Amino acid sequence: MTVKKVEIKVDINCEKCRYDIMQTVTELEGVNQVSLDQEKSLLTVVGTMDPVCIAEQLRKIKQKPVVVSVGPPKPPEKKEDKKECKPCHPYYNTCDVVTVGTYESGSGCTIV
Repeated sequence: MTVKKVEIKVDINCEKCRYDIMQTVTELEGVNQVSLDQEKSLLTVVGTMDPVCIAEQLRKIKQKPVVVSVGPPKPPEKKEDKKECKPCHPYYNTCDVVTVGTYESGSGCTIV
């Protein structure tokens, strides 16, 4: 089965409603992620579950679910790759490690 993102409009009147919705949806098979936006009264569920099953379970707890959208979830954001060093001069590479040290007498240096 493919992973999908389901957005459902629900009625959130109190903390008990919120708890019941979260409890009911998280127990369904195939649910990977659940979020509930109380301001928008929007339940978002990501996983391989059937959207119809979500709606049926919500009806059992006296909700009147309205499916807003069903589609693929957003792909994970790519982390920024490390930039490759580009030599600033054809004879030198900016990635080389350079150490400078002096002899005990204080003269001379060593570049590795």
